[in-house]
Amino acid sequence: MSLAAGYAAFLAAHPPRHLRIGAASWELIEAGVGATVLLLPGGFGIAATSFQYLSDLARDYRVIALTYPPHVGRIDDLADGVALVLDHCGVERAHIIGGSASGAVAQVFVRRHPSRVATLILAQTGPPQPRRARFAQSLAAYCETMPVALSLALLRVAVLLFLPGRSAKHAFWRTHFAAVVAAHSRAALASRFSALADYDRNYCFSPTDLVAWPGRVAIIEAARDGLVSTTEQTALRELSPNASVHRLANDRHADSVTNPTRQIAAIRAALEQADWC
Repeated sequence: MSLAAGYAAFLAAHPPRHLRIGAASWELIEAGVGATVLLLPGGFGIAATSFQYLSDLARDYRVIALTYPPHVGRIDDLADGVALVLDHCGVERAHIIGGSASGAVAQVFVRRHPSRVATLILAQTGPPQPRRARFAQSLAAYCETMPVALSLALLRVAVLLFLPGRSAKHAFWRTHFAAVVAAHSRAALASRFSALADYDRNYCFSPTDLVAWPGRVAIIEAARDGLVSTTEQTALRELSPNASVHRLANDRHADSVTNPTRQIAAIRAALEQADWC
């Protein structure tokens, strides 16, 4: 079965559903039974992008993937909204996976709602970087002021640079992300960048933040990441000195999408370690 056919079949079997929480509309996809694993979305914040993770992990867990509301530009609002989604789903505690851009939401969530987190898995992400905040805020401002066609064209170029390969997998994901980009309004795109600017500007973490929290942290790194620097990887490890670290020796950041087998295996290893503790 091709990747496109597998994607269509999975969504047909597990159609997204919507939750209205206050003024925000959340979308989620759910599969499987057992202990709850919550997948926070990277990139453009779309649940369906995680379909390969959902399909695999649902063999042993209840897995919920989220799509962020389109107009939430603060990280604490996203984190608190995640807690409300768990309430609506009847989940007291979950294994939280924050990959790439959603590592920001996951790290804020565990500090604001520690009792809701059994295991924190941070994949290909880093801690706040104050010097990056101005750049993210500038991108948010450009999204709000540039013509829509120009904004979408630039984002499509970014997707091509992120996924330059000629394989069928790369072609599928380029098409997928092009559709995701086209479905976003200017305000929604601006909100994504505003949330990242908020994270970098207003948060500063310490290794002592989670001393009283009884959960476990696992970190997944791509040795050839390309987006998360080795300095950021080191800083994240220093914030969680007792974390288990899974280093994917030959992986790049994009492999989490185009070739997720090794990252799924690392997630499973972290979850199985948690199950035994």
